[in-house]
Amino acid sequence: LQNRPTRLREIVDTPVAAIGATDAAAPGMGGVIFVEAQATGKLNPLLWRAPFPQDVQHDIVSFKNPAGSITNSDLELAGTIAQHDVLVLHVDCRERTIHTLTDNTPALTWQSKWSTTTASIHAYLLRLQAVHWRHYWYLPRLAHIKEGEHNVMADNCSRLWHNLSDHQLLTHIDFHYPQSEPWKLVCQLFRGRQLRVPLVAEPQEPALMEPVHGRIYPADLPSEALLLASGEV
Repeated sequence: LQNRPTRLREIVDTPVAAIGATDAAAPGMGGVIFVEAQATGKLNPLLWRAPFPQDVQHDIVSFKNPAGSITNSDLELAGTIAQHDVLVLHVDCRERTIHTLTDNTPALTWQSKWSTTTASIHAYLLRLQAVHWRHYWYLPRLAHIKEGEHNVMADNCSRLWHNLSDHQLLTHIDFHYPQSEPWKLVCQLFRGRQLRVPLVAEPQEPALMEPVHGRIYPADLPSEALLLASGEV
């Protein structure tokens, strides 16, 4: 705070830069984002997804694995943070409010309160969210969305791993949920940036890219959110 005072628009709502929805399940996490182009007013749709490593999947609490240390809500929380990171890589969100919808009540509560009562995986994930938020100067707002058909696009991104490749997923989304602008699949998550200590340098303006139908941006480095969810950091 001494080196970089908090800006007013980081804590007070401003015009929304983007709105989207996320989901997470054992195979992975994903989401959709709608960004309004300031020049044209059109909504540019983005989708993203990232698989969870096998060790994370094997440690998820379930009826078959009651001794697991990772809950589905931990994965859902990681998904909301990853969505914010995907967004700031493609849209200038500095001093802007971003809205994210989730169908997971615990993740929504943790993000809304920005705190948790236990020193666990989601506590560390919330710390990562706080550092990310401060470094990129945006204000995250979360709201609830009904599960099922109301969140089907994000569900498709997080769950259709065995059925569809990235290119096939993009075609599937574009066919079943067509928009006025073409969908763009982006998969860049944290990209190796060190977010474990508070950052005070001004974030660089992201390279705003025009949506290109069918273009893929591969993730060449694992998301730190995945590592956090696995308890490795």
